[in-house]
Amino acid sequence: MLEYAVYFLIAINFIAFAAFGWDKAQAESGGWRVRESTLVSFAFFGGLPGALAGRALFRHKTRKKAFTDSLYGAAFASCGLLGLGWYVVSSAPEPLTPEQQAQREAVMASAYYPGCDQVRAAGKAPLRYGEPGYRSDMDGDGDGVACEPHY
Repeated sequence: MLEYAVYFLIAINFIAFAAFGWDKAQAESGGWRVRESTLVSFAFFGGLPGALAGRALFRHKTRKKAFTDSLYGAAFASCGLLGLGWYVVSSAPEPLTPEQQAQREAVMASAYYPGCDQVRAAGKAPLRYGEPGYRSDMDGDGDGVACEPHY
């Protein structure tokens, strides 16, 4: 997975660099131009180094403050989304080993309730996945909480 991410970053930086060169050549010859939003998009998707290198080498769009702000804003937003994604992925719980899963199932099977009425009568409602007496057939919506109160 990391290998593909590296390939993607190499490709997007090369494309961003080339897009700045193409746009500069077209600007000088009066031809078809690359939209500024497209150039900014390359920076957003990880091509900021290539965009900055192309911008500096070709001396293209260096005096346009609004474009510069958009370029860095897109890169900043991209880093923020990347950081948020990293946080979400890294805070995910570790998967259980087969031994841990077997222990959890043994705990859940250590108590048996025929239905949710008996769970409520015992004062144990709601039951969460992993607690004694929990069974998936008592969890109607599949969210890991059985015998939920109905409002």
